Amino acid sequence: MRITKKVNRYFNMIENIKYDNEHGGDYAYIQYMAYSRELIKLLRNTGKVERQLELIEATNWLFNECLTTRFSHTNKIVFDDKMRQTKEIFNLIKFKLNKTETNSLYERTSTHIQAA
Repeated sequence: MRITKKVNRYFNMIENIKYDNEHGGDYAYIQYMAYSRELIKLLRNTGKVERQLELIEATNWLFNECLTTRFSHTNKIVFDDKMRQTKEIFNLIKFKLNKTETNSLYERTSTHIQAA
């Protein structure tokens, strides 16, 4: 699988966000929004994962709305649930990107075989 190092780094950064941190839960929401926006910029041009990027953007909108309210235990539950969903989305993105790269590798190989 040949996903760029930068994309993998953002996957890891987002997956490692902890709701219980020294700055509070709202900081975790802000971290998620910042990192995922950068990830979306990186993946926008691939064209193969548009639906998954829309799901990540929807989570950003939800987190943004949650920032306007007072944080409670409910916010932690929402965060944990969205992080679980995000990990599933990341797995699907990795699968689709790997499939795309495998197909392009196959096409290049078959072109070389035909040329020979």
